[in-house]
Amino acid sequence: MYQFSLRAISTYFEPLPYAIAMTLWLSLQTIVLSTIVGIVGALCRRSDSLLLRFLGGAYVEVLRNIPLLVVIYLVFFGLAQIGIRVDNFNSALIALTLNAGAYMTEIFRGGLIAIPRGQYLAALSQGMTKLQLYRYVVLPQVVRVIYAPLGNLFIGIIIGSSLSAVIGVEELANWMFYVGNESFRYMESFLIAGLVYVGLAQSVNIGRIVTGRALMRAPGAR
Repeated sequence: MYQFSLRAISTYFEPLPYAIAMTLWLSLQTIVLSTIVGIVGALCRRSDSLLLRFLGGAYVEVLRNIPLLVVIYLVFFGLAQIGIRVDNFNSALIALTLNAGAYMTEIFRGGLIAIPRGQYLAALSQGMTKLQLYRYVVLPQVVRVIYAPLGNLFIGIIIGSSLSAVIGVEELANWMFYVGNESFRYMESFLIAGLVYVGLAQSVNIGRIVTGRALMRAPGAR
């Protein structure tokens, strides 16, 4: 009968902090880059230019309908076949950014749509530049609208980063497979990895809740 024992994989715990750090580093870079992509994509989708609206829409529809695993393979193996070699970490980063950027685009677009058109017209009629309009009128309201779905997407990025293990990125899922294959203690290694992912995701969730309470607090309230 199978005997569950964490002690059996205790010798593999030493590289675990490094694997967690790699997961966080990959996820953090993906969040920053995909946020930039999402803002640009949303502005394209809200642009007066038909070409920019088409490009923004095509990007979202294509990337949302291709599994992340396929995008990772396309970047890592596909680009190599046409002579563009990208290492495994950067391939995962590009694929995750492309995938998350499509969802970011729709989240930011949803936030922009939620602002009544009258506010845009009123701000412009007061002599505001477009930069001032977005800085002082649109952005503060958009952040309140999108912080919750953004938090969910951040969690999705952390979870999705586990797919980078298929191209050898030395993150948490890679550690999990390595320990399972070396020790044949799959239950223990999968359980440890699962608990770490829960901890990372809940950390983001707590940050989302704290941010939400701060944003929703009435001005002057304590």
